[in-house]
Amino acid sequence: MTKAFEEQIKNFPHPLFYNTTGSPIAYKLGIRHLSAAPLSGLATLSNVGHIYPKAPIYLVDLEAQTIEEIGDCIKLIRLQSES
Repeated sequence: MTKAFEEQIKNFPHPLFYNTTGSPIAYKLGIRHLSAAPLSGLATLSNVGHIYPKAPIYLVDLEAQTIEEIGDCIKLIRLQSES
């Protein structure tokens, strides 16, 4: 990941989320898993694993080094334990 993208993440004015199965890099940068969006009041969670944003949600793709604004339904990917 480039330093420029890391700075963009650190200076982004909205909460950032990711939707992969676990990312130590995201954790270090303060990017929360998408499952935290309902607790932040930004979305509602359905009982079938979909998140419905109440406001735009910003998803980070660390591999592509992009931040995407999402306003539509998102299928939540469950985190996995590395044990």
